[in-house]
Amino acid sequence: MAININKEKIGTCQTLVTYLEMHTPPAEILVPADNVKITLLEKPIDVEVYREHYYKVGEKHYWLDRLVMPDDELHELINADNIDIFIVSIDGAPAGYAEFIKGEEFTEILYFGLYPEFTGKGYGKYFLRWAIEKAWSYGPKWIQLNTCKLDHPYALTNYKNNGFTEVRSEYQTRRILID
Repeated sequence: MAININKEKIGTCQTLVTYLEMHTPPAEILVPADNVKITLLEKPIDVEVYREHYYKVGEKHYWLDRLVMPDDELHELINADNIDIFIVSIDGAPAGYAEFIKGEEFTEILYFGLYPEFTGKGYGKYFLRWAIEKAWSYGPKWIQLNTCKLDHPYALTNYKNNGFTEVRSEYQTRRILID
């Protein structure tokens, strides 16, 4: 699926970005779900395959940066040695993805989310818990992520309820698609 963005429809807005960290892994172990499968995208990852997942998760939340990024730049980014990207499937259907940056001191959950048709059914909580455990499996001193007011309305609450602590917030200009 090729995603075409009309560059004349790109605008900007100010949004509050919240940065969160977790310095201790959760004590509770995630119980596997029979109908959920999470698989690593094998490298080299095709940019169009990547963009399809990025678009399906981020369309309602104004994710745009990687849709308009030049193919060669995106290819290099998503295929870097310190990047892992996982696809979650529910009952055999692709349902979302998670992208991790493995740093020397920390692991960042860079992108995380479900396709709209899978939200509001409890899968997000399960997938987030899986992502937290996966981030810790890389052996960092802490894990981190950020969210903004454009993301799912329960994202910040969900992250805090799962052990993340807010470390700072700031307003930033973000590119978005406008009507």
